[in-house]
Amino acid sequence: MMDNVIAIEERKGPFQIVFQRLLRMVPDREKGNKNLQRLLAFRLEVDGEAATVEYLMRHIRDYIKCDQRLSLYDYLKNAGAEHRCAPRSDPPPETA
Repeated sequence: MMDNVIAIEERKGPFQIVFQRLLRMVPDREKGNKNLQRLLAFRLEVDGEAATVEYLMRHIRDYIKCDQRLSLYDYLKNAGAEHRCAPRSDPPPETA
């Protein structure tokens, strides 16, 4: 089973640069989630940077609109299923 786990720390070179750039899009409280990092590393490796950035932007936009009881990883993991999230009770904060 451990052979299937993507060891992000062992990946060197251009992958780390692109991966760190991708992680800047992730909310601060979610950046330490290793499962999320592995999911994004997998998407990056399979789909490439442009498709992964588009995927992440689309889902983060929807995630912000929802009441965020799930972690971003759980939200992305279930992204194939139709999300029936409760709307936020307060408006999302303005972003730069």
